[in-house]
Amino acid sequence: MRFLVSLSSVETIARHACAVWTVALVLLSAHCAIASDDEEKTFSITSEPPGAHVVLNGRDRGTTPLDIKVGHWAFDTRKSTAFSKHLSEPWTLEISKDGYRTESIEITRGPFSWQSMNGRRSYQYWVLNSPSYHVRLRPATRALTNDDVVSLLRSGIGEDLIAEKIRTSSCEFRTDPEDLKTLHDDGISDAIIAAMMRAVPAEQGGPPTAIQPGKK
Repeated sequence: MRFLVSLSSVETIARHACAVWTVALVLLSAHCAIASDDEEKTFSITSEPPGAHVVLNGRDRGTTPLDIKVGHWAFDTRKSTAFSKHLSEPWTLEISKDGYRTESIEITRGPFSWQSMNGRRSYQYWVLNSPSYHVRLRPATRALTNDDVVSLLRSGIGEDLIAEKIRTSSCEFRTDPEDLKTLHDDGISDAIIAAMMRAVPAEQGGPPTAIQPGKK
């Protein structure tokens, strides 16, 4: 009987020991994850020309070239615990400079999801796409209008050059029936009017942004 009691006690002690070691391992894992989260990486933003104004997720961060210290966790898609640091919303980078077009781009991907094994804890998070971004700023040019086309024609510039200017410019043409009649009365040929009707509106001209991620 004494042997059975002793054996039962040993089993109880063993179960408690296993439970203690399990808790210790979980705490150690969380501690390692938190310590690892503290490792820093440099997030770099450059531009041509330099000196561009940088707004990161709505917050003024300075001018290019710009280096920002962020935790490596901001790039890591793997989250192991409820304590893992993470971006709780997507980030947008905006770069501007007088005389140039304002460029903007979302620089995160997601959302990703983390959930505890018992399902009681969860969160969504985003991660940065690249540790560096570069932008070749595009000059802010005035959009071409109906009056510009009439003025170019009256200056003696040939129709081929006017058509090429229309093709390569951002445009704000008015092409309602009344406007087309006015253009025709002003001596604008059908070919130029057709080019005006095909022109891309100013807000749709060119690529959506000139910001490019650096090599990872």
